[in-house]
Amino acid sequence: GALGRLTVERADGEAITNSPLAAALEAAGFHPTPRGLRIRA
Repeated sequence: GALGRLTVERADGEAITNSPLAAALEAAGFHPTPRGLRIRA
């Protein structure tokens, strides 16, 4: 089944936008939103 939407707001206790993981997630298809990075599956 499909996930629907998945939003990542934090990584290692910090906002995802301040994380080096953000660039990797964006390269994998996540899109920035006001709450974090989101992907639609």
